[in-house]
Amino acid sequence: MSSSATSASSATSSSSSSSSSSSSSSSSSSFARTIRGKLSGLALATAVAAPLLTMTGATSASATAPNVASIALTQVGNNCSPYYGCEYPTAWCSEFARWVWGRAGAEGTEVLNAAALSFNEYGRKNGTFHATPEVGDAVLYDSDGSMTDGEVNHVNLVVEVSADGRRIRTVGGNESGRVRHHDWFDWRTNTSPVGAGRVLRFVGPKGIADAPAPTQEAAPVSAVGDLTGDGKPDVLAREGTGTGTLWIYPGLGNGHLGTRIDNGGWATMERVSGLGDVTGDGRADVAAVEKSTGKLWVYPGQTNGHLGARVDNGGGWGDIRIAGSRDVTGDGRGDLLAVEEETGTLWVYPGLSNGHFGVRIEAGTNWDAMSTVGGAGDLNGDGKGDIVAVEEASGKLFFYPGLGNGHFGARVEAGTGWGVMSSVSGAGDYTGDGKADIVARENNGDLWIYPGLGNGQLGARIDNGGGWNFTG
Repeated sequence: MSSSATSASSATSSSSSSSSSSSSSSSSSSFARTIRGKLSGLALATAVAAPLLTMTGATSASATAPNVASIALTQVGNNCSPYYGCEYPTAWCSEFARWVWGRAGAEGTEVLNAAALSFNEYGRKNGTFHATPEVGDAVLYDSDGSMTDGEVNHVNLVVEVSADGRRIRTVGGNESGRVRHHDWFDWRTNTSPVGAGRVLRFVGPKGIADAPAPTQEAAPVSAVGDLTGDGKPDVLAREGTGTGTLWIYPGLGNGHLGTRIDNGGWATMERVSGLGDVTGDGRADVAAVEKSTGKLWVYPGQTNGHLGARVDNGGGWGDIRIAGSRDVTGDGRGDLLAVEEETGTLWVYPGLSNGHFGVRIEAGTNWDAMSTVGGAGDLNGDGKGDIVAVEEASGKLFFYPGLGNGHFGARVEAGTGWGVMSSVSGAGDYTGDGKADIVARENNGDLWIYPGLGNGQLGARIDNGGGWNFTG
């Protein structure tokens, strides 16, 4: 980890253009062509009609699967480019995947072309079909879930695989006109997150060394408001194995945490996050997405470290990353942040006072380029709720000042080296100095609390020990 992650306050706080800036796009009706082999549909919309971009960050790499993932991730957010071998108008998912494989040192890519179907021929010719996903694989999708008709809708690349092999993260070109990153989804039961149909098969690149065996995906850790009734914010942590026990760790007001409280098994939940008060009782609440139904549930906080009877907020949340916030709309109620995987749009759902949410507010696009997004309380001392996010390609931590209306101002860089963090969020003052702080869990399981300085920057972090991955 860089020294900036160790003490994020030393980072330069210059403003940069916000990821929440919307980018205009236009679609073309000429992309559906026979030569492209049914390269159509939402996921294969024609690339954004904008000036061609020079690609950065993709340099020669050793022929290993992790480098396939690394090269793909550096391109997230880019449009079609001649560097990928594509021109407007075109459906360019195949060109992008071919380009990444070529940069990583894959052999035999000259047989690949603008048709996603060519990856199937590549796998047949080289004997690189995989029954289960591996990092670096091309993923083929089609609406009817069958190869018998010789058609393929889309191709993107696997950049991460869960330990049980059920879930993958992907990066693909021409997904709503750009290179996009998609968070975890179950490839065996879900349609693709880009609307291109079901997974048909996985094709490995020839000459690319396999990735190390995947490790268990870390279970959720999240800052949460006061659930114990002592006026101090607490932390949620769920085990990633067994029954998925949810623990509440009381904040002690000195940057450390007290004896945890058992809240039972939560293995049925996909995502869990602390939340401000949306039930109108003055206490913080908890939001969770159920794996089997895609429903969003709100669990009212009590004052004893336990949770009350849950409130049903309906389905359709399976491919949406959620994070709670104390209040970013200025009405004194907790709000829900949601990154839509298919589009990269960040939505703010204003909390009501009955465990439900009001009409959502679009807070910007391109947020799928962020590996983690979290509410942060008031980090700059202006009385409005803010958020933080880690940019996946650069590992930089950005602070987004809230405007008090569900929107955010220009982002400010708050540190580098944050790519090692698997969870970043905030829910108030953990150190007792009256300023909002940040809770961050490192990939190796270490938990840190970063004191806020009241200006959007962070002070020297406080060590809360290891073992916070809860995977074994």
